[in-house]
This record gives sequence, structure tokens and C-alpha cells, in this order.
Amino acid sequence: MQRFGRPMVAAMHRRAPAAYAASEIRHLLARGGCPICRAGQEAIERYLFWFFHEFYSEPSVILRYVRSRGFCPRHLTLIGERGPQWQLTAIFSWIIADILRALDAPAPPLRSRFQQLRRHVSAGDALTRVLQPDGLCLLCEVEEEAASHTALMLLDVLEYDEDVRDRYAASGGCCLPHVHRVARAAGRHHEQAIATIHRVLRDRLASLEHLCNEFFRKADYRFAHEPKGEEREAWRQALQLFGYHGRATAVFDQAPARRAEGERS
Repeated sequence: MQRFGRPMVAAMHRRAPAAYAASEIRHLLARGGCPICRAGQEAIERYLFWFFHEFYSEPSVILRYVRSRGFCPRHLTLIGERGPQWQLTAIFSWIIADILRALDAPAPPLRSRFQQLRRHVSAGDALTRVLQPDGLCLLCEVEEEAASHTALMLLDVLEYDEDVRDRYAASGGCCLPHVHRVARAAGRHHEQAIATIHRVLRDRLASLEHLCNEFFRKADYRFAHEPKGEEREAWRQALQLFGYHGRATAVFDQAPARRAEGERS
């Protein structure tokens, strides 16, 4: 762990030792879901503990979340649900104070005729500059560093470890956004790893396409008597494949069934 609130994963990848990397990837695959998403979630869990106990009041950390104007909507929800009252009050008091200071600062003098003319068509420029985040949300940085670190480890381990390749295939592999990220990070020496990731993604997409087709087929009155199965979860699996992290619920739409009944009569 590093001091002054630097995300703790930052120091972990100076190329991770092979034994550690394999153990970490096995751990992430065993937890289920995309291993890179899981790594980001675990990194945030670790960071939040120290953030609320210590880092939130470190000057260098204050500067970062003040400059980013707080947190992105997704991580703001997490902060609001998990943060203690004292720490949250302190964090937002410092952000508010900086915004007020910037709002009350005198506008710089207009030095040219062009600037004077432009003033009439960009009245919101000054306010935009005050509210524009200067940098990533602090927790987005934590996720970003964890994703970069894990993507490289995953490539390295998949390249030489057949057992991990089997585990990766059994888990369903990475979500689409992280497959894209891993592919961009791959080097020439990662041919076996990329071949595995490609195959697992293709199998998963083909399986999901089949489930979607089954869902619509069984909505047809001619096949409505058939037992419902995994195809009812196709929408949920699709959300997960495309990187959704929430607790999704879907309303079962009766309209297709009613239309099918009408066509039959």
C-alpha cells in the first residue's frame, strides 16, 4: 500500500511475478463474472476502507477530488451509500468551498477586440470552466489502474498456463468492453492468450444468440407449451456481457403473446 491515497494497485504491476499473477487470476475467475470487472470492484473495496479512514483528508487526495468536482454518478452513489457522515460532510465541504471560490473570482480582463466580441456569444464559458472536472473521478482512477494491471496479468497467464485457460473458458471470460481492452494491450508474444479470448468470446456470443432466438421462438403460440428454460435469462446475460454491473430487473412483456394469440384466432 502506498501513502497519500495513491491507488494501491499502482505499485503491484512492475511485471507481477508469475506465481502471484497466476494465483490472482485464478482467484478472480473463481469469483465469477468478468475477471477485470471483478478486479476493479475489489480494488475499490480495498481503497474505500482506507479512503474513509485516512486518505480522504490527505492534502494530495483532497486536491484530486476537488479538481475532479467530486465523483462520477456511479461512484457518487457508492460513496453516498458507504460513506460515514463526518467524512462525507468534510469531503463535500471542501469541494463546495473551492467551487464558491472559483465562482466569486473576478473575470480576467478582455485583452482584445476578438475577446470582447466573443463574450456576447459565450456567456456560459466562465461557468463552464468553473464546473468542468479537471481529471478523472478518484474511484474511476482506482478502477482504471486495476483494469490495466489485471489485463496485462491475464494476458501473461493465459499465454503459458493451460489450467488458467480452461478456467477462463469455463467462467465465460471477460465482458465485451474488457475483451476490447485486453486486445489493445496484447503484444506479439500473446498469441495463445488472444486465441483463447477470441474463442471464448465467440462461443459466448453464439450461445447467447441461440438463447435469444429460443426466447422469441417460445413466445410463438405454436411452441408456447414447451418448458421455459435458460432463454428467459438471455437479456440478463446480454447485459452482463456488455459490461452492466447493476441489479437488473425486467418486466415480462405480454404483448408478443397477445399478438400471437390474435394471429392464431
